[in-house]
Amino acid sequence: MSSSQDIVGASLAGVLVVGMGCLRSTEAEPFSATRQALAAAPDRGATAFMAPTPFKCSDSQTIQFGPDVPPEMSGGSQLDANCFAWAEFISLNWPTARVLPDGGAADAGFGTPGDLSPVQWQTYMSAELLFPPDGGAPPPWGTQPEASADCLAEAQVTPEQARRLLPLMMASKFSGEVSGLKRDQAFPARGPAWLGAKNGKNVWYDVRVSQPEYAYVVDAGLYNADNQSAMVDGGTPLNLPASSFSTGMGAIELKAAWMEVPNPADAKWNDYKLAQAVVADPQTQKCRKTTVALVGLHIVHKTASQPTFVWATFEHVNNAPDDGKDAGTTDWNFYNAQCQPQKVQVPARCSADGGTTQVIGCTPNVPPPYYLGEGCPGPKPTQVTRVTAIAPLAQKVNEQVQQQVAQRYPGSVWRNYMLVNTLWSSNPKEDPTKPLKAPLPFSGAMPSADVAIANTTMETYVQRQGPQSQGVSNCIVCHKNATIAGGSPWASDFSFIFKEASAPASSKTEKDAASPQVPRMRRILR
Repeated sequence: MSSSQDIVGASLAGVLVVGMGCLRSTEAEPFSATRQALAAAPDRGATAFMAPTPFKCSDSQTIQFGPDVPPEMSGGSQLDANCFAWAEFISLNWPTARVLPDGGAADAGFGTPGDLSPVQWQTYMSAELLFPPDGGAPPPWGTQPEASADCLAEAQVTPEQARRLLPLMMASKFSGEVSGLKRDQAFPARGPAWLGAKNGKNVWYDVRVSQPEYAYVVDAGLYNADNQSAMVDGGTPLNLPASSFSTGMGAIELKAAWMEVPNPADAKWNDYKLAQAVVADPQTQKCRKTTVALVGLHIVHKTASQPTFVWATFEHVNNAPDDGKDAGTTDWNFYNAQCQPQKVQVPARCSADGGTTQVIGCTPNVPPPYYLGEGCPGPKPTQVTRVTAIAPLAQKVNEQVQQQVAQRYPGSVWRNYMLVNTLWSSNPKEDPTKPLKAPLPFSGAMPSADVAIANTTMETYVQRQGPQSQGVSNCIVCHKNATIAGGSPWASDFSFIFKEASAPASSKTEKDAASPQVPRMRRILR
């Protein structure tokens, strides 16, 4: 990466300090609402503490440990963008049990091994709840997803225990595998795209949005597909709210990849953020309680200086080796040096091509040949390698921040996570004043529109080439094509979650294209 790519002349105002008090103004009401939700069940025995000394990550970015999410990116270089991404990651992963009722923080572990309690972003609104299947209004902010009574009974979980469990039912980032929800997010949009770990368990996905984005959807009724169409037909574009130093938090979307852990007592999991979950077993569709480990996290953040969003993606360091490199002795999550092809007998209805004998091979990054769902086989391990190595500048920031985490919080699980890359714009387009059809314009891509950016847990099968041969694979190649619900061509401000909206059953304006009849994962939410 050249220095011209690292440093851009477009200066962005302000110097960021991610620490206590950076968003204490009375104008930042959306942020205050989020903090109130976080403080709903605090650790009453906690006391306020002096935050660790901030450290300078770049000339324009200073990072401090604490729960305050940075509202804006400072500076105008790739180094600044990478530091901003890490500032987001630290604050969003701050433990909610350490946030006090007055908005302060308590001095307890940041990433304590074995801590199963939620972190800040896990209190955000689930996309599953934001867009109910009937097109009705979502529940109030702060409501967390809960499994249905029949699911809990199968898993032998009490309602009290259920409040501490994460219901997961999205076995693929892509469409066609989850209860009919419309998730055309990336290639292969119409084929199987689940990810099997080396331990024989699959990866589950969870999508969350910030309070200001939730409020925008609710206030405009955009949880209903008909209302989305009416808005753009009336000449109003879908423009998500932007964060700024003066107004506080804006739209943030997060997508997490959780890998099932069959042996949570193993000491290796002391290097992972863990959570307890309830899932429908991919093969039997019966609910069971399980432990999951965080292996990937996308953070997408709209700011005043970056109205086309800052796109950051993180992974666990032990996910997969670089393609073509010696895998060494690391116990990789998604790569097995002793991989052997496995034959799987598959009902024709579960098969991608109708064949009843499928082979899960050892060639890296090949999509699975069958769907998960009722009557289908369970997951098998997927062989994964990292096609594009971590960029040198991202690696530089990773080493700096990981060292700071280790010094301040010895043993923290977060020292084992890394930034893959950050995509932003040196010449961002302003929000449109009238509805536009996809694809949305995106100019001044940094590090470059020609740089492939992929998370091995979420873009496993499209790490190099974008969908429909749309150039290299990166965030914008896909998200510029995001549209509102109902098969409409109208753009949805780079966000795919709006396609999940349904229209009421009585509506005659539902325009959704017919989905292929493929096996479905069970919907387990109440």
